Amino acid sequence: MATLAHDELIWVACPARVWRAARVLSTGDDVLSVEYEADDEVEEEGAEIPLHGKSAPKLLRRNAVLVGEGAMRYDNLTEVPELHEAAVLHALDARFRRAQIYTFTGPVLLAVNPFRSLPLYGPEQLRSFGRGGATSAAPHVYGIAARALEGICARYESQTVLISGESGAGKTETTKFVMQFLALASKPGEDRSKRHGGLSPVERQVLGSNPLLEAFGNAQTLRNDNSSRFGKYIELQFAKPAALGDDVPNPRMTGARIHTYLLEKVRVIRQQEGERSFHIFYQAIAAAQSQDSEMELEGFRGFGLDSFKYLNKQESPNEVEDFEATLAAMDAVGLSKTEVTQIFRTLAAILHLGNVTFESAGESSHVVEKGPSSPLALAAQLLGVDAQRLPTALTRRVRQTPEGSITSTLTAPKAANGRDALARHLYHAVFNYIVQRSNTTIGFQPNLSFCGVLDIFGFEFFQWNSLEQLCINYTNELLQQYFNEFIFQNETSLYEAEGIRWDAEDFPDNTTILELLHGKMEGVLPMLEEECFHVGGSSEAWCNKLVRLHERNKHFAYDKLKKGTFIIRHFAGPVTYHCTEFLEKNKDELSPDLVQCLKGSEEPFVRGLFEHLDRVFGVGQSTSDTGRGRVLKAQRYSVSGEFRQQLKELLQQIQSTQPHFIRCIKPNPKNQAFRDREATKPFFDRPSVAEQLSYQGVLAAIKVARAGFPVRFWHSEFLRGGSQRAPETGRSGRRCPEGLLAWKVALSISII
Repeated sequence: MATLAHDELIWVACPARVWRAARVLSTGDDVLSVEYEADDEVEEEGAEIPLHGKSAPKLLRRNAVLVGEGAMRYDNLTEVPELHEAAVLHALDARFRRAQIYTFTGPVLLAVNPFRSLPLYGPEQLRSFGRGGATSAAPHVYGIAARALEGICARYESQTVLISGESGAGKTETTKFVMQFLALASKPGEDRSKRHGGLSPVERQVLGSNPLLEAFGNAQTLRNDNSSRFGKYIELQFAKPAALGDDVPNPRMTGARIHTYLLEKVRVIRQQEGERSFHIFYQAIAAAQSQDSEMELEGFRGFGLDSFKYLNKQESPNEVEDFEATLAAMDAVGLSKTEVTQIFRTLAAILHLGNVTFESAGESSHVVEKGPSSPLALAAQLLGVDAQRLPTALTRRVRQTPEGSITSTLTAPKAANGRDALARHLYHAVFNYIVQRSNTTIGFQPNLSFCGVLDIFGFEFFQWNSLEQLCINYTNELLQQYFNEFIFQNETSLYEAEGIRWDAEDFPDNTTILELLHGKMEGVLPMLEEECFHVGGSSEAWCNKLVRLHERNKHFAYDKLKKGTFIIRHFAGPVTYHCTEFLEKNKDELSPDLVQCLKGSEEPFVRGLFEHLDRVFGVGQSTSDTGRGRVLKAQRYSVSGEFRQQLKELLQQIQSTQPHFIRCIKPNPKNQAFRDREATKPFFDRPSVAEQLSYQGVLAAIKVARAGFPVRFWHSEFLRGGSQRAPETGRSGRRCPEGLLAWKVALSISII
């Protein structure tokens, strides 16, 4: 360890604050005397720090350039001479206190959610980030969008803006800002200040799709009042300009296509205490109770939140206004009044299905209430199915065998599971229908360049982690690998330009983690899919197979005291997964009896949902020609299998584009703008932010960037600093050349 001088500035590792700023008072053989600096949470104080043993904290040298207002000088943190976790955390904190929520780390834009409105997105900002604008290089979400648009204008190359972050970090709003810029910046210059004035029909439809996707795909959670419960990739297509170059006018948006991933269907049937189901249910109930709504809303009128078992009883302000905005969005994407009516009838049917109860009679069961106004009758009426056939499909199973059909009865718990499965799949089918209709209305032409906007879930770990978290974290592993490769390419170009030798093996790589997750035959996910089609397969058996096969893998672990769990050591950190219900969730089965029942609906809309979306329900079929006639085969469907295929296609699409990265950061777990009632101290929780910097791969990116050349100076600053520390003449009395000065400075620099 280098000797620390009096008054030297350092960072001291601290469990409560992550890193604390301190000044060295004196150094002994075993103890370091320091003075901690004061901030909003702690006062200035002296302390003695052990230098050896287990209690000795980690120390880092502190950049003097970041002291005071220094962080405001660095819009791009890669320009900081010594960049590490403590420096990044301090710089983000200092800038956040001054309402500077955007900061670059190399090609990555960090966006810290302020939890309040800031004057950053008006017409003036839009113009300033336009082509040739004075602030186009400043850190801002508009700046990232402008770079993407420039790639299309100047070279007509497809682009992608990748937005990630945990729930409440601001991904949804950031996505909207990117889309707004791309739509508004492509308007003629005189129309840009008019916000939505001068928009083409396609641009209006694209912006109009946002509130629709939010209503059907977002929900209130403990972390966020408007949390996206699905991932999405939106391709915004632009017309090909007559010529390419810097002076060519911005091309207009001509089409769009929406792809969605992993809708949280289970939220339809249950929510945690303090959370809600999807916004659209609450909007419809509020509108049905309002005298102002002109919608018929059959199945909702006369019912409140207390009427439905599937809904937590939490109201929210402005539900009626939000409902009107949803209706306007449905109109904008081309949904007819008939389609809108059928969508809300189906939503009402889902809620009434949740009120259907079953009573066991030995190994069979029956529906408790069957009257004309019972939940079952209302659900059947809204779905257009026979009120006698629906309870039969819910409480019995018919299986086809070579000898004929076999009918078996279901216990009340199994019947309730079937009811919930039907509700989940109905909602998913409606959601997919809305996305597909939006895509059809807006249109997407082949062979035109586009700017993709990826709003994807960040790394997740909770007290209880299941299939959803495994799929989400697998997604982040794939994106991290792509991100590493992108940073690697950037660094390669920099080193070649600087003439620096480096070792590619120094760069972190998560390939072995991905191999553990998706390796053919022996990967965690392929083994799960195989177990789903094993006769007698179970979640517990799958977990035991994983332990036997991978117990020596450095990225896999298990706790002998916690049966039915396993640990994956992700690039962002270890996550413990509970295998309970993994197989059931992955199969995502819906009874063929219920599928056939709904296919027999008198409503064309409902029939279409089940005829067109068979694969969603895992009952699709395929045919093959054996030479002796056509053979009908059942498709091997699983949630993870379909999702892996979607991710493969997504990555192929992204890899064909020029990427731009935005990492959204949630400044505190309480979703508060300020720490104090006087609203003078912006709430920046260091442990929470540090955790996000780690699992979003920001720190890994810094490690990648600094692996070959950890300390960086501009040449001018390097020589200027060296001239103050090195003597002007050497021992021989001759003047030192500049190269020798630089060498002396390099020797004097060390990282503790």
